[in-house]
Order: sequence, then structure tokens, then C-alpha cells
Amino acid sequence: EAEQKKIMVMVATDRLGHGNDELGLKLMISFITTLKEMGLELWRLVFVNNGVKLTTEGSEVLPVLCEYEKEGLHILVCGTCLNYFNLLEKKRVGETTNMLDIVTAMQLADKVINI
Repeated sequence: EAEQKKIMVMVATDRLGHGNDELGLKLMISFITTLKEMGLELWRLVFVNNGVKLTTEGSEVLPVLCEYEKEGLHILVCGTCLNYFNLLEKKRVGETTNMLDIVTAMQLADKVINI
């Protein structure tokens, strides 16, 4: 039996695409919600820079992310980024992590998708 592929998705923004912010937010909500279609190949979900805002209280995708975590998806959230935005206390999902863990996850992944 073939070993399960490991896909890491790195989310570096709270909006998808450039231009209209409202549309970008709608697209990001749709993107995060649709990630489950990857099935078991989705191995790590990593949030950096503005992406960490999606893991904090008030985020429209927080319920979806909490469900993913409950189902066993490993979610990593950049601690430096949370500190920069003063959001450490408002993070509600995922493991606060550092760049070494993020780079290691990239190295172990079969494929990295950057958003």
C-alpha cells in the first residue's frame, strides 16, 4: 500500500488575491472551507503573517478550523506573527509555533501550497 501523501498549505494572508478586500475575504472563507476536499492528504495547515488573523476570535473561518483540528489536522500558527499583531491572547485554534517547526514541516511535506 502506498504511503499517504503529505500536503502542507501555508496561508500568509487573511484575504485571497489582490484588489477588493471584501471579495478577497469571501474567497478565503471559501478556500478554507473547501480544503477538506483534499481528504487525508491535507497534512499541515500553517498560518503566517496576516494569515494568523484567521485563527483568532471573531474570524469567520474559526469554526471550520476548529472542526479540522478536532478531526486531527495539525494546524501551526506563527508565534512571532501573533506577537507582532498583539493577537497571542486571541488565538483560538492551532499550535503556536516558530519558524524552525514551519521549515521542518516544509521539508517533511511532499508538497507545499502557498496562499
